[in-house]
Amino acid sequence: MQRRFKVKIFHLVGNTSEPGSWDTAKAVGPATNPKYPDWNLVVNLPAGTAIQFKAIKKDANNNVAWESGSNRFYTVSSASPAVEFNFNN
Repeated sequence: MQRRFKVKIFHLVGNTSEPGSWDTAKAVGPATNPKYPDWNLVVNLPAGTAIQFKAIKKDANNNVAWESGSNRFYTVSSASPAVEFNFNN
């Protein structure tokens, strides 16, 4: 018997073109999870870029659930190239 599961997967959307300019259809993703429950997503941004972003979940029908809370802020630097955060339900 086949079963279908509606799995929500993580994407990233933000205020610059790389993460989709707040357009969920252009969001970066889906994230991968080789070490579940951790999810990984790579967005190429030039050093010095200041962005605002949020994580979103999309289901199989492309319905979107935005994480709660304020936008996240990050300025790209070679000293701190990775951002780690928890999804806010």
